[in-house]
Amino acid sequence: MNSVSRPTMVIGLAAVALSLVTLVGLPTPLQAVAAIAVLVLLPGQALARLTPVTDLALGTLLVLALGLATLTVVATTMFYLAVWSWQACIVTMGVITILACLARARQETAS
Repeated sequence: MNSVSRPTMVIGLAAVALSLVTLVGLPTPLQAVAAIAVLVLLPGQALARLTPVTDLALGTLLVLALGLATLTVVATTMFYLAVWSWQACIVTMGVITILACLARARQETAS
């Protein structure tokens, strides 16, 4: 039986930690970096790891595209339902990242 890879665990734990830190508050430059990581980079990376892409350039574009697309869907849905807030968006993107990491962990343990 295979174990869960270190990158999968790091992405999931980073999503939890950065989501909490972003909600608590940081100095402005660090807040922006943490928010970008939670809102775009971590979800994009977690979702991209579910695909069989091995090319570095394509993988990088996929991370950005999936992260931005997911953020767009989440923000648009929240806005449409009149429940949008930046805190809810941070939590939702963190949850999506964790769920993608759990799906990746299942892939890794199944193979």
